Amino acid sequence: MLADPLPIGSSYITAADIPRISSEQNKSVYKLTVSSVDYLVTIQHTEAKGRRRSVVRIDRTKLVASPFDSTTTVEDTTSVYLVIDRHERLVADADVVATVLELLGVLDAATYANLTSTRITAIVGGQS
Repeated sequence: MLADPLPIGSSYITAADIPRISSEQNKSVYKLTVSSVDYLVTIQHTEAKGRRRSVVRIDRTKLVASPFDSTTTVEDTTSVYLVIDRHERLVADADVVATVLELLGVLDAATYANLTSTRITAIVGGQS
């Protein structure tokens, strides 16, 4: 089981730790509110047909002024998740870790301190 609270680099989210709000076998959920922004992190694992799937998901929710009626607020939500799907017996953990790190290289985001958001911005903008 991962640590509770879940440590997050303080340069990523203003607070450095996200406390666990629920835990069950193969799944944990963490939640934190920072400056009116809610962060919900879900980490879960499933196994089926000889494969193991791990999902790490972060949901970000913030109340913002409605673009149609400035006297009301609406939820502005974003979800991003990483799915790691592998054969249970054939893929070494080190190979899985290397592949995740390679994905970070594709995103040009190996470390937050050296984050070049140009590529992520281009992807979010619809480039492929």
